[in-house]
Amino acid sequence: MLDKLDNLPQDIPKDTRNDTSDAIIPGAIPKKNRKLGRTLFTLFTLIVIGGIGIGVTHNITKPKQEKPSRGARLRNVPVLVAQVTTKNIPVQLQAIGNVQAYNTVSVTPQAGGQITGIFFKKGQDVKKGQLLFTLDPRTQEAAIDQVKGTIQKDLAQIQQARATYQKDLTQVQQAKANLAKDQAQSAFAQAQANRYNSLLKEGAVTQADTQQYQANAKAASAGLNADKQAIANAQSQLGVDQAAIQNAQSVLTSDQAALKAATVQATYTKIYSPIDGRVGDILVTQGNVVTANNNTTPLVKINQIHPIQVSFSIPEKDLSLIQKYANGSKLPVNVTFPNSKRTVSGLLNFVNNTVDSTTGTIQLIGTFDNAEENLFPGQYVNATLTLTTKQNATVVPSQAVQIGPNGRFVFVVDTDTNKVKNVPVTTGDSYNGFDEITQGVKVGDTVVTDGQSNLVDGSKVQIKTDLKGEQKQQGDILNESF
Repeated sequence: MLDKLDNLPQDIPKDTRNDTSDAIIPGAIPKKNRKLGRTLFTLFTLIVIGGIGIGVTHNITKPKQEKPSRGARLRNVPVLVAQVTTKNIPVQLQAIGNVQAYNTVSVTPQAGGQITGIFFKKGQDVKKGQLLFTLDPRTQEAAIDQVKGTIQKDLAQIQQARATYQKDLTQVQQAKANLAKDQAQSAFAQAQANRYNSLLKEGAVTQADTQQYQANAKAASAGLNADKQAIANAQSQLGVDQAAIQNAQSVLTSDQAALKAATVQATYTKIYSPIDGRVGDILVTQGNVVTANNNTTPLVKINQIHPIQVSFSIPEKDLSLIQKYANGSKLPVNVTFPNSKRTVSGLLNFVNNTVDSTTGTIQLIGTFDNAEENLFPGQYVNATLTLTTKQNATVVPSQAVQIGPNGRFVFVVDTDTNKVKNVPVTTGDSYNGFDEITQGVKVGDTVVTDGQSNLVDGSKVQIKTDLKGEQKQQGDILNESF
């Protein structure tokens, strides 16, 4: 443009050359046209900026639509698969169980006194009959000595009563002897009187002699009555003596029972374990004075843990299943522990006779030998009661079953086309990482077990044995694509 200005005719007045407002310059845009161009350019710029603003606003307000990843459009989706197979699936009931000691004994003293010895340690296993505590025995020993003295006194009284009885028995025998003698004399006197009565009638004797013999006979008869009364009195005294002996023997029996009780009480000064088990904390120390039969403060508690039991509850609706499958036999019960693979096996040995109306459950108890002491009283465990086993049930790995808006489904792979189909399924019991399929697939079908998040019905897949490595490669492709 400057070159063109330099080529202008030199005869044009200077003022005229500088005034280019109306000058016509070859190749230049007229002033009016330049204004029009600037106006059009401004309008075009505003239209472009407005369009960009509308686009940005549209992108902000319009929800972003889900689209398959670009990598998924470029290649087949890598997945892991498994075959639908058959397995024996146990029918089980599961619940939270609480471990309980088979027996629990609170050891309390049956005699009072001062503790003189403790022969075990806290937490120690003890055997039935093992010595645990000793108490001061002097009080019980004194009681035994006192009762023994009373018994000796009772024995002396019995001996005295028996001596009196023997004396009175001798008197009875003497009275009987007198009676026999007097009976003979009376008979002789009566015979003499009778003879003199006969002689008196014949006039052989006098009336005075006859009366004398009759008087002798009457006197002898009166003596017999006295002898009989003496015998009766002596026999009556024997009855008194026998009663005295019985009373003395009764007192002796009572005192002998007291001696036995005192002797038993003395054995309570040594306290032995009543069961095999494990002791807890010792609640007394040597030198403490304890009272008899104080159930509020036991000396120690012993839990029997061999065997041990687990209590758990199931809904009352499942009670009929237990009644059906138990059939007089004991069902197996297994327990597992949180965050552990350990399993302990036992048997169901108790079904409560009442349903808890507040919870709608019924209590069950399983017994375990606990030889390895995996179970400890107070623990909470997962209890599994096995009712029966379904033979040859159709199963798939649990991770193959997905949950969608219409329920459970699996992706079944068509091995001819490597495409997947969304197939609804009905599941039954689950066991050890497998789900029973009662409807939807058949044995031999191939189902996707991993990689379902990138699949839709009809997706084409690539079956891999190392899905993690393939996913990493797929991620690299996605990054490169964008």
